[in-house]
This record gives sequence, structure tokens and C-alpha cells, in this order.
Amino acid sequence: MPKFQNSYSVQKIVYKQKCRCFCPIGKADYTNEFTVIIEPAGAPNGMIPDYCEIDKFIRESLEGESLVIEEATYKLKQKIIEDVHPRKVTVESAVNDAVHGNVVVTV
Repeated sequence: MPKFQNSYSVQKIVYKQKCRCFCPIGKADYTNEFTVIIEPAGAPNGMIPDYCEIDKFIRESLEGESLVIEEATYKLKQKIIEDVHPRKVTVESAVNDAVHGNVVVTV
């Protein structure tokens, strides 16, 4: 994933994106409404992700896949950790259109 130096001393990034998946348990499509909170490492070694590349990962690796909410959320977090090496990252998925009640998962 392309990234660039945190030369602006960015302390917090909040990134939001949606993604449709298929739940293998409920046998129905649902929408993850991801909220990603990234605390980049400080300069000179900290990196900021290319947001278009996060979109691309979601589109190519999560969209339309058979994944439970927890797995989709975990995969997105792991990708950011592996590629960006932030000080801290939290990924939340809110699902309001599944065959069950509304669920929010945070990893």
C-alpha cells in the first residue's frame, strides 16, 4: 500500500467507507459501515496511508466476499497494520441491514 511520511505531525486520521459482504451464517448480504481511526507514528518514521489504496483493498479483498462482520473488520485492521505500521489503529464496523439486529464490532 503506498504511503507517505508523516511530515505534518498528523496525530489522528478518521477514515470512513462502506462495503457489502455476504454473511455465511445468516445467508444474506449486509453492509459494513467502517470507521477507521489511525494514530500515525510520529516523524520522521511515521507513515500516512494512501486513502485510495485503502478503498482499493476494501473493493478488491472484502467487497462481495463471504465474511462475518468480525472477520471483515479484522482483515481491514490487519492490512493497515501490515502496510502502514501506525502507533495505534482501531477499526469499527456498524451493520444496520443484516437479518439480525444492529451490530457494532470494534477491533
